[in-house]
Amino acid sequence: MGSTRRLPVARVAVASPPARWFHGISRTLYDTYWRALRDLGLETIEVPVDAFVPPDMGRISELLADVRAFRPQLAIGLPLGNLALSCRLPAGRDGWRPNFFADVLGLPTVCQWDHAPFDLADQLLTPHAASPEASLPGALPRLRRALAHPRLIHWSRDDGQTAIMTELGLLPPGRPIFELPPALPDFELHGRMAATEGDVLESVAFIGHFYQEPATRPACPSTALARRAIADWQADGGSLWNSLSGAIAALAPSERAGLALEHDQSFFWGFVHRLVVHDAQTARRFTLLGAAGVPVTCYGNLQTGAPGVPPSLGAVPGHIPFGRPLAHVMTRHAILVDVMNPGFIDGISHKPMAAFAAGGFMLLDRKRHFVEAFGEAGAAVSYDGPDELAAKIDFFLGRPERRRELGDEIRARLLQRHRLSDVLARVLGAAADSIRSTVEAPPTPIRAPTRPIKVKNLLPSLRSHAAWTGAAVRRGLVGRKVSTGPGRWGYAAAIELPEIVGRLEAPYLQVTLHVEEGRIGIGTIASADAPFEGEQLFGKTARPITATLELPRAGTVVLRNAAGAPSRARILTAYLCDRHGG
Repeated sequence: MGSTRRLPVARVAVASPPARWFHGISRTLYDTYWRALRDLGLETIEVPVDAFVPPDMGRISELLADVRAFRPQLAIGLPLGNLALSCRLPAGRDGWRPNFFADVLGLPTVCQWDHAPFDLADQLLTPHAASPEASLPGALPRLRRALAHPRLIHWSRDDGQTAIMTELGLLPPGRPIFELPPALPDFELHGRMAATEGDVLESVAFIGHFYQEPATRPACPSTALARRAIADWQADGGSLWNSLSGAIAALAPSERAGLALEHDQSFFWGFVHRLVVHDAQTARRFTLLGAAGVPVTCYGNLQTGAPGVPPSLGAVPGHIPFGRPLAHVMTRHAILVDVMNPGFIDGISHKPMAAFAAGGFMLLDRKRHFVEAFGEAGAAVSYDGPDELAAKIDFFLGRPERRRELGDEIRARLLQRHRLSDVLARVLGAAADSIRSTVEAPPTPIRAPTRPIKVKNLLPSLRSHAAWTGAAVRRGLVGRKVSTGPGRWGYAAAIELPEIVGRLEAPYLQVTLHVEEGRIGIGTIASADAPFEGEQLFGKTARPITATLELPRAGTVVLRNAAGAPSRARILTAYLCDRHGG
């Protein structure tokens, strides 16, 4: 039964993750959030992210028609906003990839943060620069264009992250919505969970991920700088962003530029993302868990015996399904220890909320928002460093009644204000002003050319080659029939670009096609030794679609098989066009 609450919207488009992402946890979280939206009485339409990663223009075209017919008033990425940010079209000539919701549909779009701005930049600044030498300038304008979008409604759960986003100019006018992560229904205590036979209630446990894989980057000055920043941060606490910023600021300007460690460089953002989300997180977890003073059972992917792993850590390998199975594990141990990802400065993840809601007891690194939300009880279960963590573990292991009192107090406050349905209702209410001001804004057409001029019909130039096994181009009653071999990267057909392309102002190919089986990729090769670029994918659709492909000044348009089995398509038109004033 739907909720009777009065909400500012009735219909919502929801970006959904593929089932495989992050061990399936993203999809489970999505399903939980989606059910909560439905329980609030909202109608929803699902927009699968995998239609955009990479962009499949066939699926996107059909999604566009379906979503427009649904007439949503709002879009949201669940469980995190970077899913909505992932829904982008192929790049135009200027490199910009329009967002499906904010740019094409003109929808206000709610974007809940996780580790802003690092994970948002990691999503938006693709492909990633593997080295300082491969770095490209212009990262900040690209991030600002995407994140300071007037239709984006940011949902922050961390004032420290908000300060960084504001400092870098990555927010539209107005303050983001602030809400802590909610308690999820599958973790809410339904009567006290009892320990089962074999459970060791006096034990201490950690549930989470370690990144122990060898660094893919070669040793270089930026690697040494990262290690210094992590060491300084571990020594004095505070924000890793501030420690890293201080280490970078201490470099000579020429060295800083040579390492591409400036906000406007694309390499900087990939470097920071790995530093914060992988390297620093793992180093911090080893430091704190190793100082606990007792053996710690680690659920997840810990590889014991590897370099840097404290001998007091024991591994329980394997994945625990997110939801009730994880909730049960959270109640099996006397104390859970959490070591928050350093992307959080003042805020927290879902994990502490889940642990206390399930009936467990957790000690977590001190975060201002958690203490503000849960008062003295929140302060009592928080620690500032290795010494305080060890002291609190020793104290609470011998006082089960005190653990129960604090856990019950936090759980009661949590269920009074931080249930998922309550949090979502407040977020939608806080977004009302933005919704009213933007929902009627006209949508941006997909790749609408300015003053387009059809220069030449290139369809007669579509050819296959004998060396392309299983490929063929045949004349049909209308257009050309293209068939491919079974290989996923097998070329099927090509159009050699005429010399006139080099004299056009902004050349592009306008192609109408109907993929009848499999999936076809269309991209360009500027010269014999150049990479395949600008590819767009077209899956099987019920009707023909029209798309545009930006062209180099010379080269070849290539059609390839993008499926694991033979593909088949009809190419109805292929016009060389030019934009004037575009």
